[in-house]
Amino acid sequence: MSDSCGDKCETLEWLRERIHNKKHFTARFIGQIADASGMDAELIVKIFGGVLFVILVFSDHAHFFANQLLVLVPALLIFVFPAEKPTDDSLFIYFSLFGALTVMDRSLERIPCYYIFKLALFVLLYVPPYELHKRISELIQEQLKKQKSNENVSEISRSQRTTPKTNQSTRTALPPPPPQPVQEQPKPVEQAPASAPEPVPVPVPVEQPPPPPPVEQAPPPPAPAPAPVAEAPQAQQEPPAPADPEPKLPSSRSHSDLAGGSQRLKSGPNPMQSNSFYNLRSESNGFNSRAISPAGNLNDMMFLPTGKLVFNAPFDYDNLTYHMKITNNSRHRIAYAVKGNAVPRVMANPAFGILNVEEMRIVAVSVQKFAWNDVDFQKDRIAFDYVLLPDDNKENTFQMSMFQQSDSKIRKNIKIEYNP
Repeated sequence: MSDSCGDKCETLEWLRERIHNKKHFTARFIGQIADASGMDAELIVKIFGGVLFVILVFSDHAHFFANQLLVLVPALLIFVFPAEKPTDDSLFIYFSLFGALTVMDRSLERIPCYYIFKLALFVLLYVPPYELHKRISELIQEQLKKQKSNENVSEISRSQRTTPKTNQSTRTALPPPPPQPVQEQPKPVEQAPASAPEPVPVPVPVEQPPPPPPVEQAPPPPAPAPAPVAEAPQAQQEPPAPADPEPKLPSSRSHSDLAGGSQRLKSGPNPMQSNSFYNLRSESNGFNSRAISPAGNLNDMMFLPTGKLVFNAPFDYDNLTYHMKITNNSRHRIAYAVKGNAVPRVMANPAFGILNVEEMRIVAVSVQKFAWNDVDFQKDRIAFDYVLLPDDNKENTFQMSMFQQSDSKIRKNIKIEYNP
């Protein structure tokens, strides 16, 4: 039940974001209508949805209105509001699926409410937690990997078939060398009988014993022996060379800060970037809370630094990271989530978690590179929302329902400042 409730809450949160958050063009358009008519924004959306439902179900021009809407929205995002445009991969999947279904509209419109289903399908491509465009892209990547693996296997099998021929050729090439030494040995055998019949050579073997004195030549071999001894110290003196790369280590700016630490995300996108739950909905600063129960205390959670983070220029690195420390100072476990009003330019990792009693954790707050003159950074901030968990709650993984089921929620604002 909690999983289904979480999915519904996430979907509703996504829809409310498009209605009320003015960073989306839909919310700005609805706001203009609300200001002109004096009606509530959600009421305007309900009226528009009802009229669209009647047109798509009962009108003879449902084909025209449905396809015009499915073309107009992405066209506005691409050409009029490029800052809100989805990724190129998702748009490729969107238009490919749209073209395939539009070709079959006339045969499929016999299905009751077909254009309602068609419109809902394209909405589910982007509505969390479904986001069907991601699943489709994953399936495409898996198929490409399988094709590549099959090609590699076929290449390996072909190479194995050709290798035995080379082995046979090497075996036939090795035997010929031995005959050469066999031809050299018979020569001294032919000379021996020629000298045997002569009477003079008999005393010659008696005179040959003196040659043993050449044994005195043995001392020269020790001379090369000291040569390797002299080379050994040279080999031992070479290891100090690796000391050169050491100056590269003391770098305060790391491209891997967002994926480091025992409690941080090892793979995948930061949840602050993919879930609107982590976006602040008000521009006000300072301390905000729904209610503080008698058991709550402003010092239940300690922060270091306590009020603000200062990032120094330059700001053209991939990310600048500031490590701050949070500590559970209460007698209960605490569930927390980090939100921000400048996502994805300013993000934290880990963005959520559960702190046991007296547990301390390091949170990395990172600022992505940006142009100083093109960004309004005066109001940048992050906020730690946290609640005290009841003693009977033994859950070890963070869930959004922990905030929904709690009677109180406490917020600690941390201001972000920039030093040019």
